Amino acid sequence: MTYKTELIWHDFESISKEQLYDILSLRQRVFIIEQDCFYEDLDYSDKDAHHLLLYKKERLIGYARVFPPGIKYQTASIGRIVIELDQRGEGFGKMITDESINYIRKNFPKSNVSISAQYRLVNFYKDLGFESEGDVYLEDGIDHIKMILELHKN
Repeated sequence: MTYKTELIWHDFESISKEQLYDILSLRQRVFIIEQDCFYEDLDYSDKDAHHLLLYKKERLIGYARVFPPGIKYQTASIGRIVIELDQRGEGFGKMITDESINYIRKNFPKSNVSISAQYRLVNFYKDLGFESEGDVYLEDGIDHIKMILELHKN
């Protein structure tokens, strides 16, 4: 049985209390509990982000946040890309990342895209056109690497 999915964009002011609770719960389940990584997820950066929520039959199954250029990096950036454990392998990670890239193309048309990718996912992002930049570094106890998607040549 398949269910309709829905992608919804919000800025911080337009997120409902229920949606915010769903977002924080999903991020906690994956980034803190599943990955056994104790870090400060509530970093006050959500106030500066554009939030993409992926719902499947009224259940939040995916999320990403997008920052304008100059907030996290000189370029626009995508972070906290997350898919619910039981929904992985269905293409939702690609869907939410592609939608985030399209949002950046539309809203920040002169910007490339930066991410701090978990190193284990480097091939996933390479398949989407991202290129590694620099060396692998430790972030919150997990190997990461900066990756760039060039939408515009500088």
